Amino acid sequence: DPGKLAPSVLNLKETVYMPMKLQDALPKLLDEGMCGNVKIWVSDMCLHHMSEQVDLLLHANEMGILSPNNAFFVLTLKCTVGHSKASYDGQVEKVVDKLYAGANVHGVKTFHLFSNRSGERTVIGYINK
Repeated sequence: DPGKLAPSVLNLKETVYMPMKLQDALPKLLDEGMCGNVKIWVSDMCLHHMSEQVDLLLHANEMGILSPNNAFFVLTLKCTVGHSKASYDGQVEKVVDKLYAGANVHGVKTFHLFSNRSGERTVIGYINK
């Protein structure tokens, strides 16, 4: 799902819109010399294992694609197992713990936004190289 960007965002000179799978976009970013230039990482992927969202963020950071100082990230995690708030919150907590273990992150907060479905949580924060 490549998603659509609002014209007000798409028309910003800093915006690079890449309607493709992330696995295809990462090498392309490297080829285009974008190392260290990604200052905002937004991911709303629906994955079988939601921890893969963190894996991909950490991989992009290790590749040097993210800005080395305080790249802001927004991850919408989609729980595919369970039916209760406690179950969803517990699963997301484990993914956030993995994020802390894998990178220098700070300001991390988890939200259940009004627009999120019952099993979705939005995690925001900053990551450093």
